[in-house]
Amino acid sequence: MYDISRKEVVFERGNDNTLYFNSPFSSGDKYVDRGKALLYEGQGKEGIVFVHGLGSRNFYYLKYYPENLVKHGYTIIMPVLPYHFERMPKDEKIDFLSGTAVDIENRFYQSVADILACVDYLENRGMEKIHIIGFSFGGMIGTIAKALDNRLDKGIFIVSGGNFLYITWKSVATKVLRVRYEDEDSCSIERCHRLHENFDDVVKDFTKLEELKDLPSCFRYDPSLFAKMINPENILMINAAFDPFIPRKASKDLWNKMGRPKRYILPSGHLTSHLWFKRFIFKKTIGFLKYQ
Repeated sequence: MYDISRKEVVFERGNDNTLYFNSPFSSGDKYVDRGKALLYEGQGKEGIVFVHGLGSRNFYYLKYYPENLVKHGYTIIMPVLPYHFERMPKDEKIDFLSGTAVDIENRFYQSVADILACVDYLENRGMEKIHIIGFSFGGMIGTIAKALDNRLDKGIFIVSGGNFLYITWKSVATKVLRVRYEDEDSCSIERCHRLHENFDDVVKDFTKLEELKDLPSCFRYDPSLFAKMINPENILMINAAFDPFIPRKASKDLWNKMGRPKRYILPSGHLTSHLWFKRFIFKKTIGFLKYQ
């Protein structure tokens, strides 16, 4: 699960600012398990793990943030998540949210394990403080990582959310899930509602990783389950008011369960949050990181 050993992970320098590493969580496919990250080396003693979102169209424009953060002295590592870009099986393109619930669960485990391996890398580089920034789906992965690793100091989660009841049935990004559920008759909105009737109680009772085995698969990778383990004073959230990918109920659920940290709501959609407000997001990010 999330606490898999990372002792055998080795990072190697490639060309320019590229790093390669062996994923601590094996998917069984060598192309998926060969990790890749971009490294931006700053002059200070603080590091940042920057986690991109879901899909194949968001990695390169999000480089805007590490490219500017490094100018403020931060060392940033920006990993490519499994089942994205080069980290695909050789002869098959697999959507991160395709397959069975167990498939998705394992992809979350691998993603979080990779992020924690990146934290290890920054720590071994002598970083005295390490923060995490997650955009969209990266904020979901980042929430779980932040909850599980107290080496992560501050967290900034942009256009992200939690509670798969809302994400599965209301987001345009999860259409592939809904179609599969319908084809297989494995779930429906009615069944999901019934399953989530006691979700808030489960969140309140959840205290340690060993309890995950007793929960439904979709609970085990829900960032809202882990949110209460995070100090809200160390979190900044930025959400979009008209977000078709992260429904308002999902962003509000994560915000509430995280203890209502500082939050800005942009008058934008999901993708336009970056296109229209990237300077605002960056300004608030720097201000929050530098605030003691």
